[in-house]
Amino acid sequence: ELDSDQKSDESANQKVHLEINNLNKEWDNILGLISIKREEFKNLLNEKGIQERTRYRLEKEQAKLQNDIARLESRKEIIYESRGTSALTLLLESGLDGIHGPVAKLGEVQENYRIALEVAAGSRLGQIVVDNDRIAAQSIDLLKRKKAGRLTFLPLNKILRNSQYQPDVFERSVATNLNPNTGLIGKAIDLIKFDPIYKNVFAYVFGETVVFGNLSSARSQLGIKRAVTLEGELLEKSGAMTGGSLNNRAFGLSFGRVNDSDDCDPLKYRLLEVGETLGNCQKKENQLIKKLENFRNELSKLEQKKAALDAERVTSQRSNSPLLERQSLRKKRIEDLLKSKKEKLSQLESLNLNIKPLEVDLLNLEKEEKIIDKSSDSTIWSELQKELEDADKNLLSCRRKRDEILNRQSQNKLAIDRLNDQENSLVLEEKRLKDSIDTLATAHLSWREQNNQLNISRKDLINEQKRLETRFGEQRHERDFVEADVAKKRLNLKELQWNLQRLRDDQKNIKEEIRMETIRCVELEKKLPKPLPLISDEIRENGLEVLISDLEALQKRMEELEPVNMLALEELAKLEERLIELQSRLQVLTDERSELLLRIETVSTLRQEAFMEAFQAVDIHFREIFASLSEGDGHLQLENPDDPLEGGLTLVAHPKGKPVRRLAAMSGGEKSLTALSFLFALQRFRPSPFYALDEVDSFLDGVNVERLAALISRQAEHAQFLVVSHRRPMIGASIRTIGVTQARGNHTQVVGLPIAA
Repeated sequence: ELDSDQKSDESANQKVHLEINNLNKEWDNILGLISIKREEFKNLLNEKGIQERTRYRLEKEQAKLQNDIARLESRKEIIYESRGTSALTLLLESGLDGIHGPVAKLGEVQENYRIALEVAAGSRLGQIVVDNDRIAAQSIDLLKRKKAGRLTFLPLNKILRNSQYQPDVFERSVATNLNPNTGLIGKAIDLIKFDPIYKNVFAYVFGETVVFGNLSSARSQLGIKRAVTLEGELLEKSGAMTGGSLNNRAFGLSFGRVNDSDDCDPLKYRLLEVGETLGNCQKKENQLIKKLENFRNELSKLEQKKAALDAERVTSQRSNSPLLERQSLRKKRIEDLLKSKKEKLSQLESLNLNIKPLEVDLLNLEKEEKIIDKSSDSTIWSELQKELEDADKNLLSCRRKRDEILNRQSQNKLAIDRLNDQENSLVLEEKRLKDSIDTLATAHLSWREQNNQLNISRKDLINEQKRLETRFGEQRHERDFVEADVAKKRLNLKELQWNLQRLRDDQKNIKEEIRMETIRCVELEKKLPKPLPLISDEIRENGLEVLISDLEALQKRMEELEPVNMLALEELAKLEERLIELQSRLQVLTDERSELLLRIETVSTLRQEAFMEAFQAVDIHFREIFASLSEGDGHLQLENPDDPLEGGLTLVAHPKGKPVRRLAAMSGGEKSLTALSFLFALQRFRPSPFYALDEVDSFLDGVNVERLAALISRQAEHAQFLVVSHRRPMIGASIRTIGVTQARGNHTQVVGLPIAA
């Protein structure tokens, strides 16, 4: 009956199964597509996380670079102000004519003579060369008004003009008094190149200074000539000698250059690079955010499609569930019936085989039961059994009472001992307190006596202090009043002297200008045409300067028009094409450079993260292994936690019972344990297939050798260790031992040893 029903529903079952299979295939495709999208979404999310970490690191580095640049620039400004460079900058920006610059910028020297000539010039390197004393006076007035500091000026019209020093006489005296064979290199002024106009300036800067090769040759002229050596030792004509290290020289200028290199340039370049990379990083991060949003939308659509397909599958299963359940129940019922039939048949056969011996045993048991019922000893046996049980109960109760009595006795004994101990401790404490009270009483009496004496001394000192303060205040007030009056008078005197000198100079300059303008007017009147041309009122109002500027502009325009290039348009078109091509290539190179910089920074971020991951893992292993080897504690420490790749790594070890030490202050055994702990920590983090250790236990004592051998045995479960050792605990802990000994001559012999049990 069930088979016939199944055949009648077979066509409907095929249609249902086909529909369900199609839905399952589509379901599997949707699941696979969702898993792929989720994997891509996860990768994009990881990449976005990397970019965020890179951006955070770049922003941190940017802030640090900005702080460093600001600090260096402020330091540079302070140095410039202390050296007068800011004052020179103010003069150059003021528009004053006739300023040539500092002495250091007006000469060139060879590198091997630089130190000697800079030492010989000293602070005069920073003195400013100007055309005349009028410009120097104007510059000094400007510095005073702006409060920009002080400078020394060397006017070319006055320097060494009234001095008794004559360069030609000096050259003849040096040539006659010094022998070149004594280590003399030459006159300092001859070792520097400069324009002839500055000859008097450099004669003033160097004077009669001569240059020697070393100090021993220069000492022969000590007290005779002013000399300097190539290494910077200065010997004055008075006999004074100056020398030593030149690492921190007082002067900041050097011939032909500034001595302080601009440390901000690499930082500024790095800041620009970081800013550019940061912009690209933010741009790529925004692109990744947009991609993630698109992926989120696609995933949400796929999820909606998955939910719709799931609903369709559920609907199909619900609509076809009666047929499927009926079919499955029918199949299951048929299978159960067939299985039950086989089981029943097998059970029937086994029962037929086993029932006959059981019937025989049953007859025998019935016969034995009848015999037992006839016997009269059963009542006696039951009474004895009851008495035995009562005796066991009494025995158990007696044992319980005995245990309780013994427990109470032991507790009472412990309480008595504890009370005795407390009594002894109280007696000792009472005695100690009595001694302490006596000591405190004695100390209190002595303290009161000292306190009284100190109070008397303190009152005397306070009175003396008040008297001295009163006297000191009166004298200080008188001194301040006198100093203020003197300073005011000095300041007024200097100001009056300066105003007088400035008025005299202005008077001379005005007279000179009047004389020059009078001569110029006479010459211009001679050049005027006769009769004089008519000049309009507009031109008269604008003045001569406007006419001159218009004339110069017209002349400049005329010069720019000539000569005319007839091929200029063709060349312009070619240059524009070339410019467009170069701009496109430049844009490609700029994009590639930006991408490379971003990749470099991303790799730097990943490298730093990988390093920190490895460092943390190795640190954990190092702590554990060092604790097992030395029973102490140790850890790894970064020298620069903010930027770990720019600093080193320190092993901090604290063996048991000893203070924390640096590696250089440890013994040989402690160094070996620390190094081995670090080695095994690295091995645990990144295992190798095998390790070869050559007498690593030579500096260890027996206990530490046993600990090391136990550690190697544990590590040998994951890698193979080849250990060369002369220590018995290490050899005993090995799995296989190979002995090597020296035979006769210079040969070695391998000796076979039994495998350790």
